[in-house]
Parts: sequence; structure tokens; C-alpha cells
Amino acid sequence: MDGHPKISTDAVHNFAHKATSAPAGTLGFGCASLYALPSAQHRRALLETAYELGIRHFDVAPTYGLGIAEKELADFLHRRTDVTVATKFGLRPSVLGRIAGATQHPIRQGLARLPTLQAKMRGVARQQEPGVLDRILYTERDYSVAAARRSLSDSLRALRRDHIDYFLMHEPAGHPSAHGEIVEYLERCRGEGLIGSWGPAGDLSRMDTGLEYLCDHAGVQQFPYDLILGAAGRAAAPHLVTYGFISAALPRVEQALANSPALTRHCTELLDADLTDRRTVIRLLTRDAVRNNPFGTVLASTTKPEHLRLIHQAATTPLRNETEAAKVIWKEFGA
Repeated sequence: MDGHPKISTDAVHNFAHKATSAPAGTLGFGCASLYALPSAQHRRALLETAYELGIRHFDVAPTYGLGIAEKELADFLHRRTDVTVATKFGLRPSVLGRIAGATQHPIRQGLARLPTLQAKMRGVARQQEPGVLDRILYTERDYSVAAARRSLSDSLRALRRDHIDYFLMHEPAGHPSAHGEIVEYLERCRGEGLIGSWGPAGDLSRMDTGLEYLCDHAGVQQFPYDLILGAAGRAAAPHLVTYGFISAALPRVEQALANSPALTRHCTELLDADLTDRRTVIRLLTRDAVRNNPFGTVLASTTKPEHLRLIHQAATTPLRNETEAAKVIWKEFGA
């Protein structure tokens, strides 16, 4: 790497680092990780924690929880009218996937023995090539107008809403689609008030002509960002949503610190905070994510209420010399 690949190689990188007082992105909650929790009661408690902390944006998809996520979120959001919701189309659970989603308890027992399947149930920060589990649990990707119309109708019904704030194309990169037709349809839905904004969601780092066309016309883009890998997308939409800032980066940063006491001491001194404490690392990763998406939304996705509280506090509480410390750590991987 020859530089930290932030959300954009130009505009966003520049305004994010013009001043240490750059605004922080708004925190949202990503529901993918909820389905590593064993019961609806546990998942509801975490959603309650998010709302109590003031989080008012929730991201979901028909694939999360293998078909049960939208309904569970609707149960939680009942009579809560001060929130925005994002859901997706293009990927759906297969018949077998929906059966698995409907039999959550026995599936959980199997997940303990199948970490890869557990990861698929939670959702992934950066999309990998489809494997055997994908072909079993999910249908083929379909971004046709007919599929979008069916998915929008199903999501409005499952979420018990008459409007979807963000309607996102789920992992469209690399898929040959009639982009002009779907853009025309989504714009029509926006004009009719069925959706607020639309755009692609997923790993958007591999641009082709079709994906560029979508990004150029979209009102929102959603893609992974973390301190080590940077952004898997580009700033070509009025609103940016980033996610996955902890899942991959946390173990790598902790390993780098464990391997280099000098690095740990230096960054601890910069931050005036103990980087041998995992909570400090989480704070630093959170601060890096919100600083580098200052006018957008940063999705937190966790199964632990204490981590969500820590992330929420970190989002609005700067660390001393946080930008310099983040750059020092990134250089360990970017050399």
C-alpha cells in the first residue's frame, strides 16, 4: 500500500483530516451480528440497548437470520416512529435457508460446530466469493425490476412500514444486470414515496462499468471500512454508510501490538490511554471510522451490550492524538 485507502482517495480524505475537530459520523446499528445470539429475547435486549443509547438508524436485510430479521426488527420498532431503516434486495434465503431460519434453536446447536456457517448467519464485513454454504442458504443474486418489486413489497410487509428509508442492492458487484432498468424503477419508487434513497451495498472496491453507473446515480452507498484495510468503496453518493470497522481490524491490531511492545508504548503515550486494554483498541477503531465518514452513518454491529455502549461513547469522545496513533498503527500493515 502506498497510502491509507480511506473512503475516498480525494475529497472525503481531505475534509476528514483538515482539522482535529472534524465532525463525527452518525452511529447506526447493523443487525447482521444479532443472529449469533441464541434467542429472540437476547436479540431484542440488544436492540433495546441501541435505542436507549440514542441510536436511530437500523440496518437489516432479508438474508439476516435466514429470513427472520425484518420481522424481529418490526416487532421491536412497533410505535417507534423516530428511526430510519435500511433493508436490501437481490439476495434472498433459499427454501432450505428459510427452514433453517425458522428452526433457530436446533440450527444454533449446529453453528457451534460450524464456524463458517455461523459467520454466514451473522453476515460478513467483506464479501467473499460464493461457496457451498452460499449456494445452500441463499438463492442466486437477482437485481431485476421484478425481483426488486417483489422484495420491496415483502420488506414493507415484514417491517410493517409504508416507506423504506434506504433500499439497497445487496452485493451487486460483479453481477451483470440491466442497470438502466433498475435505476429507472428505483427512481420511480423514490418519486412515489415508497423509498427514501437507494444504492449499492457490499464490497464496492472492484468497480466495473455497471457498478460505476449505479454509484453515479445512487443517493446512498454502503460499504466496509476499517483502519487496516481502508474503504471498499468510493465517495460518489450524497450519503455514505460504512460498516465492519471492528470485526477484521481488531484481531489484527491486537496481534500487531502484542508483537511490538515498542509500538504499544508509543501509541499508548500518544493516546494517553492503555492500548493493552481491548477497550482502548475498540475506541481507537471507532474513532477512526467516524472521523473518516464525518457526514455519513457508521454501522456498529456487535452481540455485546457493553461493546455497543463503548462504541457509542467513543463515537463522540475524541482520544488524544488519535489521528497520529491511527496512522502509526496503519503503517505497520501498509509498509
